[in-house]
Amino acid sequence: MPNKTSAPTPRVHWNHEETAALVRFLHDNRHEAGDNGNFKMATYQAAALHIANYCTDGPPKNYQAVRNKWTGYIQKIYCDIEYYRAQPSGAHWDNEKGANIQGQHAEQVFEDFVKSHPLIRQFKTSGWDLYPYVADIIPHGGARGANTFSP
Repeated sequence: MPNKTSAPTPRVHWNHEETAALVRFLHDNRHEAGDNGNFKMATYQAAALHIANYCTDGPPKNYQAVRNKWTGYIQKIYCDIEYYRAQPSGAHWDNEKGANIQGQHAEQVFEDFVKSHPLIRQFKTSGWDLYPYVADIIPHGGARGANTFSP
């Protein structure tokens, strides 16, 4: 049972430079990724050391924070984008304008999708500069093709 008098763990904050440095580091070391796009602890530890110079807020990141950022945020955004692209409704995605929402129908399709995939909201009208790097690391990570399951 944890000691109730201990100080709370400081919240980890990520700025865009840290996130970009992490993705570029993992991209440079993508040969170490498994088929699911995840890395071993040693790679996450090396990434934590690599991004230390980019930290502007909060405590330095350890391998757990790096792994959580990769698996719980970056991979999720990538998979959500790929799933959005595979929607039968003709949902649009490009890396310059993101979902490029134009018109009432496109707005409704996007808003319905965002209800269950909130991380993609930030790409309503702008692309994701890290998308090409993540796509290289997880080349088959998204839902694609005619036989893709779509509830």
